[in-house]
Amino acid sequence: MSRPLTSRAETGRSESRRRGTIDVMTSSRIRRWGEARAQLDDDVARNLLLDAAERCVIRCGGTQIRMTEVADEAGVARSTAYRYYPNRDEVLLALVLRRIERAHGRWLGALRRPTDAAASIRQLVLNPVAAVDDGDPVNLALYAGDSSALAPVLEHGAEAIAAVLAEQLGPLFAQWKTDGQIHADLDLVETVQWMSATTSFLLTAQWRHRPLSAKRRFVDRYLVRALVVDSH
Repeated sequence: MSRPLTSRAETGRSESRRRGTIDVMTSSRIRRWGEARAQLDDDVARNLLLDAAERCVIRCGGTQIRMTEVADEAGVARSTAYRYYPNRDEVLLALVLRRIERAHGRWLGALRRPTDAAASIRQLVLNPVAAVDDGDPVNLALYAGDSSALAPVLEHGAEAIAAVLAEQLGPLFAQWKTDGQIHADLDLVETVQWMSATTSFLLTAQWRHRPLSAKRRFVDRYLVRALVVDSH
């Protein structure tokens, strides 16, 4: 028995329904990452987006990335990316904060003489300066000469960066103060802000490629001397 003929209009409606089903399935997969999984663990979703942002920064060779690129790299809809980070600067700030938190924690744990305030402050300021040029592709891209987008991000996020550093340094800072190694009237947050500002200054074009010995003299003369008792 021969198949009944199908009109061109019916064929078109069938094709539309088929495409509609595919579109729904595709959008469902996107929403499943952006809603269900994120509702279960927002931190996982944010970290997946930041992982994607890191790959975009490396590929771009700088900070001139777009939210669309981050969303595509993460495999989610743009609306999902915007749900967690309203703009590129917020993505970059979150990325920097995550890297600072992880790196500073490692540097604190690796201090050769943690009870020595002068030596520890010097090391905590110079380590991030050296890390920028240690071959890490993300650091190299973030601090590339044409990565102009990072400067306003760091300025905007100065308080958040100081809060991360202060939380980690707090116990050691209190011990230094109890031991009488640092001045009694020093404030923890203001101190880490000054340390962070010194690091940023040493990463400027004028200082970034100077020898380590010159950077160490600068830190001892203008930072350690101001913080540590009898450091002259």
